[in-house]
Amino acid sequence: MPNLKPLVNNVDLYNNFIDYIESQIKITQRSLEQAHTLVDVHRLQGTIYAYRRLLKMREDVNGPEPIKTSR
Repeated sequence: MPNLKPLVNNVDLYNNFIDYIESQIKITQRSLEQAHTLVDVHRLQGTIYAYRRLLKMREDVNGPEPIKTSR
């Protein structure tokens, strides 16, 4: 996972990555709406799940952000 740190910690690069993933999710959702078979529906749902996991990559690589408490 250390190889992914430059991607998730570079704000510009990571934002471009997130924009790309979100656009792919929208495209896949459109395909899902037009799916004709149950196999296609399941395949497209799995694709969307994988894309959404990529959206959480920063947390996976850097760990969860600490909880901020007000004192």
